[in-house]
Amino acid sequence: MREFPSKVENYTTAFLVTTWVILFMALFTLAATKGYIGVLLAAAGFDLAIRVRAARLRTRKVRQNS
Repeated sequence: MREFPSKVENYTTAFLVTTWVILFMALFTLAATKGYIGVLLAAAGFDLAIRVRAARLRTRKVRQNS
């Protein structure tokens, strides 16, 4: 029988740092090409998408618990 390791590597910090770097570069590129209004609109869009996704997950969890 195969034995599985008791612990797995935690890549959360690496993922978050990489995500932050990619987001920074995307917004910096957007600022260089479209100006800061483009950055503000993109950031507002990211924020809205995250909030909508979180609200959907919350309502899904409430439905499953009922």
